[in-house]
Amino acid sequence: MSYRIMLMAVMLGAALYPFFSNHMPNQRQNAAAVIGSLLLGVLIVGHGEYADLRQGGPMQAGLLLLSFLFFSSAFLKRRRGKVKAEYMAYGPFAVGLLLSVLAGIPGTQEMHVMVATGQWVCLIMILKSYGSLPRITQYKAIYFATLYCLVSALYNSNQAHGFASDPFLLLATESFLGLLLVSSVVHMLFQDFSRNRTKRQWEEHTKVDPEVVRLAFRGRRVLKDFRHDLRQPLSTLGILASVGKAISKDPEVTARYQHIQTAQKALKNMLEEFFDQLSEAIRYPIEEKIAPLQHVKIDDLLTPLVEEYRMLALGKGLQIRYVPSQTEVLTNKEALTKILRNGLDNAIKYTERGGVVVGIRRRSAKVCLQIADTGSGIESDRVATHNKGWGHGSSMIRELSEQILAKTDCRNRYYNGKLAGSVFEVVLPGDTEMQRHQNPMNSKRSSLLEARVLALNSKSLQDAQGMLPTEGFDHVQFSLSGAYKAYLHALKHGMASVYILYAGTEEEAKEGEEQLKLLGSLLDFQPCCILIENRQDQVKRTVQFMREMIKIPCNPSPNEQGLVVLHELFPPRQSKPKNTDGQRTIRGVGDEQATPSLA
Repeated sequence: MSYRIMLMAVMLGAALYPFFSNHMPNQRQNAAAVIGSLLLGVLIVGHGEYADLRQGGPMQAGLLLLSFLFFSSAFLKRRRGKVKAEYMAYGPFAVGLLLSVLAGIPGTQEMHVMVATGQWVCLIMILKSYGSLPRITQYKAIYFATLYCLVSALYNSNQAHGFASDPFLLLATESFLGLLLVSSVVHMLFQDFSRNRTKRQWEEHTKVDPEVVRLAFRGRRVLKDFRHDLRQPLSTLGILASVGKAISKDPEVTARYQHIQTAQKALKNMLEEFFDQLSEAIRYPIEEKIAPLQHVKIDDLLTPLVEEYRMLALGKGLQIRYVPSQTEVLTNKEALTKILRNGLDNAIKYTERGGVVVGIRRRSAKVCLQIADTGSGIESDRVATHNKGWGHGSSMIRELSEQILAKTDCRNRYYNGKLAGSVFEVVLPGDTEMQRHQNPMNSKRSSLLEARVLALNSKSLQDAQGMLPTEGFDHVQFSLSGAYKAYLHALKHGMASVYILYAGTEEEAKEGEEQLKLLGSLLDFQPCCILIENRQDQVKRTVQFMREMIKIPCNPSPNEQGLVVLHELFPPRQSKPKNTDGQRTIRGVGDEQATPSLA
């Protein structure tokens, strides 16, 4: 066995490993092209040593079929076209396989040239079924298809004439084979290198799915409209209660209007808080939320709550007592309010006579809040899903308690051996314990949401720096570059989560669309691409969510408001991790300068 055959066998084994083990489709396809080229190389370098590899033999026909099968499979499923186009590509793929069978049949030189030409046409037809492939990818595929079919045609021509009869034809065949092997192997290795480099720090970045961005964007818009419409009836209810209380001369009626006004304010605050939480829930990218802690006076929290429920208690003939306290705790006010509201609501709801007492006790460094009632108690001295309204409330309180490191308990209380009601208790940790737990939580970094803003000329770059709202990102870089420079930057420093290309003119918008498509094809880990394009002639401008990018039409003027849509796509982040370099970089042509970081 010659050293060339051994070299081919080693390279074939090396190419089979990424083909079967690599989970990335593009890299498997690159390995398939290498395998197809190597199988064709085995036929060329082994023609003089093995009689079975001569024209007409079953092994030669089988290797020709396998060679084209592997090589042409690299053109399939590039995921840049429509689903129908992917299925249409199997037609020319099957025809090419049939032509590879014909190539193994003895025939004239002209016949083999026609067969190789037919295979080339089949490969181009597969390529043409993907209409949205970037030009560079098309040119690269045409180059490999042409080189492969040329080597195949030269090989079969040599078989028809006899390899020894034309040394020049043999030299040309082996030379083009070497070029094909070197090109395909270098391309596969470079693709593997670029994928690994662009994946650098990708796990630390926030993954941005354009489809989820679209759903979150529309959800926030619907929520915004609903929130606006709901405020009007709530305001009307508050005005009516205020007017009724002012003109009423009956103390009892005045007290009822006061209760309505108090309930209206509580409902308004609850709804505003609910809408804020819902808006945060549909925020994308999702941030790691940590309940903010602050020092709260217990009296500032309990006095409004007790007054809110006093009218409900008096309506049932119950007394509600609370002694004001100046105790201060470190907690989350909203979460603690929800917990105590649930306790007060249940205490009054399940008490028929007697009353409710709200008290505060100190236990070492901890603060204990208690809501005691004279009701029927709870079943088996534990929280039951069918008793005291503790179904959804118990799970909600458990989650809220975990956020503020509180311990909650609900148990029966007894007097002289008889059931005297129940007590709901919330035990809050001391400031030292809260701060000790707060520091590790705050030290957790959220995923880095990084944006890279591209522009095709200096004027567009300056406009982008002055106009784009970028508070929704942890780190922003402005760069005068297109797809290739952005790709090289990704190879050197790692990918960004979002790429924004600002086009100041309609001509730039067309070029920018091609640049973002190209960038998406070069980067294996598909980022979220946004094209901001000039649309001065449009009266009504809407955001378009396309497969390759999100389009934001705008009118680049000092009073432009359309770019505020970036805030809706990526709302300002409340907690931003520190940048690795602490700077937002602005790159121009041949120069580089730094501006203060946004992080």
